[in-house]
Amino acid sequence: MSTPDIPILLAKFDELGDTYLHEEVEQALQVREEITPHLLQVIKDVGDNPLLYCLEMRNAHVYAALLLSEFREPAAHELFIRAFSIPEEQLVDLWGDLTTETLPTFLYRTCADSLEPIKGLILNREADQYVRCAAMEALSYVVAFDFSKRDEVARFFQGLFTGDEAAKDSYFWGNLVATLCDIHPGDSMAIIREAYARKIVPEGFIAMEQVEQANGRTPEEAMVSLKNWANARMPADVHAYISWFAEFQQEDKIAPPAASAPKSGHKGKNTAQKTKKKGGKDKK
Repeated sequence: MSTPDIPILLAKFDELGDTYLHEEVEQALQVREEITPHLLQVIKDVGDNPLLYCLEMRNAHVYAALLLSEFREPAAHELFIRAFSIPEEQLVDLWGDLTTETLPTFLYRTCADSLEPIKGLILNREADQYVRCAAMEALSYVVAFDFSKRDEVARFFQGLFTGDEAAKDSYFWGNLVATLCDIHPGDSMAIIREAYARKIVPEGFIAMEQVEQANGRTPEEAMVSLKNWANARMPADVHAYISWFAEFQQEDKIAPPAASAPKSGHKGKNTAQKTKKKGGKDKK
């Protein structure tokens, strides 16, 4: 494919439709270097003017995001954060299930070992609660594939139980506890028990009994479980994965190829996220 053909390819990606553009995606994979700046611009445009993107009913951002994740493009990282930190209504219209299904992968694959932007997204009370939870999951992926980062991530999570980080009824709290369980609660148990005693963690997301169960595993067992989960959420078959999301507008869609069963050790933290397509900012 020649460089002048790239705008034609992007125009095809922008068209809403039920048919996955397998041939066009294959072409994009073959011209990674040439198409990457154009894909980055698409994600930047979403962050800069999400309302316009909604009104024009464009779709290239779906393909752009998944391709940039496949490319592990570091320049996409901050752009992803901005593009998912948009108003709730536009977030739902533009990204739909990608917020809970693939944003953790987007953030992990493009972070280039820099955790601060992801931490900043988790701390941002103006961001959608499901986006913040996805960022927590991204940090768990970091730990899954680089255990040396475990203590840094755990200390960061341990500092998020003041009660001011999110609304009382936010999924933030349950997801925070569940993610600590994923990386093994261990040295976080005292803080978690105090959070339950202060009723910071809402009932029904993850029970203290499940936290104790997760703590009964060895750190090695926790890492095996977490790595298996993370690998299942990042399948190698990019065509099978993108094709599902390219059709996410359909009502009769089937489940994506990634494993969707809850992880062992606690109630799957994504269960609560997936019960609603809409997110919601935490009310101040």
